[in-house]
Amino acid sequence: MVQKKKPEIRDGILEAAGALFRERGYANATMSAIARRANTSPANIYVYFGSKLDILLAVYEPWLRDRIEGLEARAEGVTDPEARIRLVLRTLWREIPADDNHFARNLSQALSTGAREARDAATLRRWCEARVGEILSDALPDGRRDIVCTEALGHLVISIFDGVTLSCDGGASGERLEAVAELFAVLLLGQGAAVERAAGDPRP
Repeated sequence: MVQKKKPEIRDGILEAAGALFRERGYANATMSAIARRANTSPANIYVYFGSKLDILLAVYEPWLRDRIEGLEARAEGVTDPEARIRLVLRTLWREIPADDNHFARNLSQALSTGAREARDAATLRRWCEARVGEILSDALPDGRRDIVCTEALGHLVISIFDGVTLSCDGGASGERLEAVAELFAVLLLGQGAAVERAAGDPRP
């Protein structure tokens, strides 16, 4: 007989798992600990989720999508191309990795362990790459937008995001990332933008 799934139990598992992922990280949040926090049994968890990675993705995907969509809304309000690009990169490479007790680190930890059930994670990554590539491409002047591959740009920026989430510690690393974001913005906008700014040209 197929066990009937109850939304409140599933929600309780996700709430318990989300709290443990934030407190302990993916590797140390065991299924037994999740079950205890959710007041259920490990066997019952598998009625609702196939693996710990499935649980993480159910918590992580809406968390990350919300932040990327929030970033897009913030970026739309910035008209200066360089300021917009730096906002996007600073948010992706510094703010989101540090947010919510370094919550983004959980997915990087999970995938670095060789988890096999990574298809949904790959789908989420492709969505992020496409969305971020479009946000950055929209900030470029027409002449630059025509020569920058949006897909490759999104892939590069999210690849750096993946690396940062594993090593995010703020401090000096954050300062270096600010410098990298500034350099990245100059490179995206082209040499002309850098020359004009160095010469004191008031145009954006």
